[in-house]
Amino acid sequence: MTLIRFRVAEDSMLPSLRPGDEFVATSSRPARIGDIVALPHPNRSDFWLVKRRVTPPQPLPDDLAWVASDNTGVAAVDSRAFGPVPASSLLPRVERLDPVVFAEAVELLASEDESLQAVVEEHGVPELWTRPPGFATLALLVLEQQVSLESGAAVFRRLSAAAGGITPEKLLALGEEGIRSAGVTRQKAGYLVELAERVATGDLDLEALEREPEDRAREILLSCRGIGPWTADVYLLSALRHLDVFPVGDRALQVGTGEVLGLAEPPSPDDLEFLSQPWRPVRAVAARLIWHAYLARRGRSEPEHALGR
Repeated sequence: MTLIRFRVAEDSMLPSLRPGDEFVATSSRPARIGDIVALPHPNRSDFWLVKRRVTPPQPLPDDLAWVASDNTGVAAVDSRAFGPVPASSLLPRVERLDPVVFAEAVELLASEDESLQAVVEEHGVPELWTRPPGFATLALLVLEQQVSLESGAAVFRRLSAAAGGITPEKLLALGEEGIRSAGVTRQKAGYLVELAERVATGDLDLEALEREPEDRAREILLSCRGIGPWTADVYLLSALRHLDVFPVGDRALQVGTGEVLGLAEPPSPDDLEFLSQPWRPVRAVAARLIWHAYLARRGRSEPEHALGR
């Protein structure tokens, strides 16, 4: 089981992938209909193609597959030209983290970057902790803004007890003053009420958000008052498990990166964005390794936050 890096060289997969885009593909699962895949060119031993596995125009044996370009305006360098290909030759693109992909990505990063390899050797591989997608996690992240995770979780628990649970309807019933009575600041209480209203009315569809690509999902989250880049990025990373999210505004990530790379001082967000480029397109895994090292150096571990792992 392994991840392999690919860089798109042509425009045959527009608009899904542009020339220069990077992605990783895995050998740990078979490609399904609809997956973007990498495959060896049937007629060239030194060349890979990036296509999409699609339903064949006529039934094929189980061991064969049909691949096509998304951009139908380009030359037919796909199954229209060379016919079906061995299904076993298709490596599906990976976009979300699961335990298998996480382990593969850690192995990939450690094999390429001595600093991250040192993290793994010294501190081990962290658990893939996640947060459940949905309103409660967004509310928790709002409460965690500019405070420690432990402080945010404590306020979350008090608010949950006061409201009888964290749902849009229950927070709206509690009202802004009731939310404040649980120890929430006036500003954050206003954010939570507005967020609850948007979710309750369907203006913010969190289930649909799970199906959006990373860039579009981030754009939607940033349209909500009270959700800035840090909150959006951490939700995309921990709840939706996107593969390349890297919250450059996170102070622990800044300090941790400086320590891992042996820098004289923590990098700024802009510098952190630059420094993270070699870890694309699996920066979310690099972030988890760096957080793990940051906590371990301080005698801490990934917290059991209010929603569980």
